[in-house]
Amino acid sequence: MDKREFTSHISGELNRNLEDLFNHILEMGGLVESQFEGVMMALTESNVNRAQEVILLDRAVNNAEMVIDKLCAKVLARQHPTASDLRLIIATIRIAIDLERIGDEIVKIAKMVLTFANEQVDNCAILPGYIPLIDMSNRSINMLHDALDGFARVTTEASLKLIQEEESVDNIYKDAYKDVIDGFKTSPENAACLAEILITLRAVERISDHARNIGESIIYLIKGKDVRELDKASLVAFINSFDHEG
Repeated sequence: MDKREFTSHISGELNRNLEDLFNHILEMGGLVESQFEGVMMALTESNVNRAQEVILLDRAVNNAEMVIDKLCAKVLARQHPTASDLRLIIATIRIAIDLERIGDEIVKIAKMVLTFANEQVDNCAILPGYIPLIDMSNRSINMLHDALDGFARVTTEASLKLIQEEESVDNIYKDAYKDVIDGFKTSPENAACLAEILITLRAVERISDHARNIGESIIYLIKGKDVRELDKASLVAFINSFDHEG
């Protein structure tokens, strides 16, 4: 599928609106990527000011979702989208929701930075779960980038990678969760920070889920099949049947 398929209608207004949908998703995705990159800097540098900036940026992410919702409603109400256009609208709504929820999870990471500052934790890296948290975060931000790149290029090339990485993040999360629970017993003086790490580990695990969801929405957009209910074997087989020519 070529992106130009969505901008080759007789109606110039429909062409512009569909092009705007693409652009708004990419702009919203860019905001969320900036938010994620900012919180990673805040986390690794223990930078309270940057963490607060990340929290404030979430308002822009929420506003971006509302703009996309309104544009989708406008196209549905005033124009007559074709089957592929309807898939774009549905995929756009789904992706915007996932991006907004990623933004919410990123805010939880930023709040952990603030808690660490309040608790005056000098060396976060020694706390159980912290190093896996960084690993999960780096994997998840790469997943988000790959998913948005797939949308921009209208390709399913990264689909299998997104599934595999999401499973890797899940596995890291399970091990890290156990380590943090054990940490409550061995380091009760760090209970407040360990509780924040648990919340944040779950937040990053959810980010990977949402990035995978975006990949599945792209499959729906391009292939016209809703794969959300497929088991892993069926989903992998379906993806492997793609020719990856867009």
